[in-house]
Amino acid sequence: MSPTPRAARLARTALQQGVAAVRRPQGLDRYRPPGTRRRYRALAVADVDLDTATAVLRAPLTPPEHEAEGVHALVWLHGVPVGDLTVPGPPDVVLGALPARAARELEQQVLEHLLLDALLVPGGLRAALAEGLEHVPHPAPPADPPTLTVAVCTRDRPEDLRRCLASIARLQGPVAEVLVVDNASRDERTRLVAEEFGARYVREPRAGLDWARNRALLEARAEVVAFADDDVLVHPRWAAELARTFAEEPDAVVVTGLVAPAEFSTPAQVLFEAVGGFGRGYRRRWFSAAVDSGEVAARRHPGTGGAGTGASTALRRERALALGGFDTALDVGTPTGGGGDLEVYFRVLAAGGLVVYEPAAVVLHRHRTGMDQLARQLRGNGTGAYSIFAGASGNYGGVQAAELGAFAARWFVRQHARAHLRSLVWPQLYPPELTRADTRGAVDAVLGRYYRAARRQAAAEAARHPGEPPAPALVHRPAERRRPRRADPVVRVDLLEGGPAAARLPDGPPSPGQRRLRVLVERAGAPQAAFAVAADGSRVGTARLARELVDRLGPALLRPGTSWHDLAAAGGGGARPLAAALRTALAAAPERLPAEVPVSVLMATRDRPRELRRSLQALLASTARPLQVVVVDNSPDPSATRAVAAGLPGVQVVHEPWPGLSPARNAGLAHLRGDVVVLVDDDVETTAGWLEELLAPFADPAVGAVTGNVVPANLDLLDPQVFEDYGGLGRGPHRRTYDRSWLVGSRGPAPTWQIGATANAAVRRDVLAGLGPFDETLGPGRPSGVGEDTEYFYRVLRSGWTIVYQPTAVVRHHHRADRPGLRRQVRAYSSGHVAYHLQVAARHGDVRGLGRVAVGVPRHLARRAVQVARGRDDYPADVLATEVRGLLEGPSAWWRSRRSAQEAGRPVPD
Repeated sequence: MSPTPRAARLARTALQQGVAAVRRPQGLDRYRPPGTRRRYRALAVADVDLDTATAVLRAPLTPPEHEAEGVHALVWLHGVPVGDLTVPGPPDVVLGALPARAARELEQQVLEHLLLDALLVPGGLRAALAEGLEHVPHPAPPADPPTLTVAVCTRDRPEDLRRCLASIARLQGPVAEVLVVDNASRDERTRLVAEEFGARYVREPRAGLDWARNRALLEARAEVVAFADDDVLVHPRWAAELARTFAEEPDAVVVTGLVAPAEFSTPAQVLFEAVGGFGRGYRRRWFSAAVDSGEVAARRHPGTGGAGTGASTALRRERALALGGFDTALDVGTPTGGGGDLEVYFRVLAAGGLVVYEPAAVVLHRHRTGMDQLARQLRGNGTGAYSIFAGASGNYGGVQAAELGAFAARWFVRQHARAHLRSLVWPQLYPPELTRADTRGAVDAVLGRYYRAARRQAAAEAARHPGEPPAPALVHRPAERRRPRRADPVVRVDLLEGGPAAARLPDGPPSPGQRRLRVLVERAGAPQAAFAVAADGSRVGTARLARELVDRLGPALLRPGTSWHDLAAAGGGGARPLAAALRTALAAAPERLPAEVPVSVLMATRDRPRELRRSLQALLASTARPLQVVVVDNSPDPSATRAVAAGLPGVQVVHEPWPGLSPARNAGLAHLRGDVVVLVDDDVETTAGWLEELLAPFADPAVGAVTGNVVPANLDLLDPQVFEDYGGLGRGPHRRTYDRSWLVGSRGPAPTWQIGATANAAVRRDVLAGLGPFDETLGPGRPSGVGEDTEYFYRVLRSGWTIVYQPTAVVRHHHRADRPGLRRQVRAYSSGHVAYHLQVAARHGDVRGLGRVAVGVPRHLARRAVQVARGRDDYPADVLATEVRGLLEGPSAWWRSRRSAQEAGRPVPD
């Protein structure tokens, strides 16, 4: 009995609700007309040039099956693609407004591109500040790029080949030759087309695309071999951008490019792009693994599809041949049907090489026009990928094979199961026959052992043609043993004094075990930020460093502290709100707290006279503002502290023998006279201009507290680097504001620990008077560990005040430089985090943090422990064990802290 239409609708509705957790892919709404439940049937394709504010339609290669329902545009700036967009409507109506719409919708991408230019052009950032970003030129090409052999491997597709070679004839850049490898075509048409365009013709009689690719590597005369499929049209700057990338990335073995759609003339072409396509975004990306330190490449990059595709792939010839070139048991022409490009990417990574994706190297791909062709292609994708996972992976040894097999199983369950679920729920958007084709290819590759069959075929092809050049021997590097972690190299980048180009980057290849490059960002000598770049065993060059700076700082490169979110909030509309808001921010005068506002500085110390002297000297030298400085000595004997203060004018010493940072600060509060109280630790060094930046937000009467940025002063040492990996004290380069709605607006606990630390903070005297003293249950020197600052921030926000994180108020902190000291600190942080949540629950009735203590933090530590055990994370196991110990001790440490305070007659809040 068939279900009624109503029953069917109800069943489908229930199924839709049941899969609400299944995330829709990005293409779900992008490639369907608004208000419909189907894909576009056809789209016009255009190029938008933002330099000239023009949009030009491309002529389709295939006669459209339907009238175009919109325009898909590839957007260019300075000859480089910065994004794309799809706009519904008649093309003749849409086209005229397309440049303005592209400039508006891709404004952040455009500004990021201009910021990148400003960092890569000598003096560019200063020029951008003086004249505007739009006046900074695009960087000039490298002086001596490598030469390229452009290779096209083809079989019985003369018309596709003719279009491809016609586009290659318009190439710019250092192209030494064009090589056409005929992979056993059945007639002479391929040779005739190659001769028509003056290309060098080589016939490879052994069937299989990877035989042809290897023949191209053997025959090529240039340093780099750039492969283009015969069904693509290469952009005129494709070869030049590949050569630029190899010049900028000397460690790169493979460079891939952007493969964009050439047309959307049929529903199948639209559908292929909607479910993934070949494009990999519009930012350069780096793929490598620190295999020399024991990192397993298959754990770092088990699937290499994100690195690009063979339709646009270039390899350094000698290094590719040294690894054996392409695996002739993979890809088109063999039972596996695909995967040759992905396997060579992985083989490069497993050998410690670098793969770079460069979107400026553009080719336009003519997607399959029919649904039956698309189904065959998707099946080939499945057979190719799973032939690697279930077959070729065995060449790399047991460790790599096990990791690739585990990834394949997870991928099958996660991706294929979701795909079938989506096909049931949205069959018009995800045709079930295509989903089945992809899954069938994966299953057939595993059950049919396609890789073994393909190896037998490759051996038979080699025996059938004994006079042809043999395929190079494949080199599969097994996983290495782990090596002890060593300190990462550190590079200083002054944004206004040469930028990344003037930074002294490490020369030569990275040392074994190097997974990161530490970066200290300065601005005319003043510190601004610190972060780590995941080098993963490869050298970090100028281009990569510039990209990291743009990604991490964004508009803070021009206006310190500013974020894209700030600009979007301030833009408020207009044709280009981000750019307008950025110009306004650059022109705005800096905030300042009036000089007549009295300011007091409170510093607690215990048995660290040398650090105290250094900190006080830096403090007094960093500002001309009159200050009251109160130092509270928390040791049994304050004589050493008084000796330090005796040599410094205006420093008052208070003695508080009961141990703990909170009791010490509370003892000092009674001696303060300022309207604003600045809190600093005795192991920090303040910098020029720090105090005025820290005080500036108090110009807003709603601000009750301000925290500043804390960058490491001794980042060149291993244990300070580990502390930064733990979380450090800095909170990034962008200003943020926190208020009561932020505190109470989440289901879980508001992460007050992200606000900053009282190692660098300021509080209004009115707030201190209204909220009372610091909680003496918490803080360094108490059994509970740290947590007094996060608890105080909680109370400030709960009482209705606002807290501002001011990243431009920078101090340098001397992290613990010995492992025992680091472990003690981490243990105190871990137990103190637990104690903070317990105290908030006991004192304020806010139990949201209990779930984090019982589930969230243990889950995080368990996941990290798994990553450490597998070698995916080189975080020290002894430090991680200390974190776990602190977590377990947290409740008892909190209780002991309360009990000891009560027994000593100290105030313990209820």
